[in-house]
Amino acid sequence: MKVICAGWGRTGTRSLKYALEHLNGEPSYHMQNILLSKNDAIKWHDSIFQHNHKFNWEDIFKGYGACLDFPSCNYYKELMEAYPDAKVILTVRDAESWVKSWNVLNNQILNSFAFRFLAKIPYTSFKLQKDIHNKMILGPDGAFQGAVTDQERMKKFNEWNQSVIDYVPEDRLLVYQVKEGWEPICKLLDKPIPSISFPYKNKTKNMGHMSRFINAMFVLLILFILGIVISSVFFGVQYFG
Repeated sequence: MKVICAGWGRTGTRSLKYALEHLNGEPSYHMQNILLSKNDAIKWHDSIFQHNHKFNWEDIFKGYGACLDFPSCNYYKELMEAYPDAKVILTVRDAESWVKSWNVLNNQILNSFAFRFLAKIPYTSFKLQKDIHNKMILGPDGAFQGAVTDQERMKKFNEWNQSVIDYVPEDRLLVYQVKEGWEPICKLLDKPIPSISFPYKNKTKNMGHMSRFINAMFVLLILFILGIVISSVFFGVQYFG
């Protein structure tokens, strides 16, 4: 692990993920890993809910050069101890633009009918992810500490950023906005500036990729259920007819 990112989701973490993958030559671990991999979701869920926040970090992050977004950022202090040579990047943005982006994610994805339906199905990655989300972000022990209104959440956002700045030694920390591009992170990691453009991803106005994935999973589930129902009816007619 070369880089621990302590910034909250919706601060450019997906853009930074791709940038760090290019610089490190290794994949970066992002919140989407948990949503896309049930195995990863189980590891986090078990560690949080069954093992009282005791983690085998190497089991989770083996082969990864960086970790970003929730829930990794919740544990940046523990990760700093586990990986003492790793640098820390705090991704920041204006609190008002952050809460606007968070609300778009919440309304278009997390509160969508498809996601809420899938998250009610036991043992799916969606259900496990929702449990983690409620515990580590929304809940009283999570990042938001139970904050509900935009003003309360912006206050918690600013407090979190300042707490990271106060905690991490200056020589180990980069406070970073993705609009700054390659130069600050290349300087932090002692890497040459790449000749390719910085990979700006996942802008608030362009979240269709995640929505399409969730909707596709929902449609496949419905088709699967319909297939079972139709097959049952067909074979029932054949057997009893």
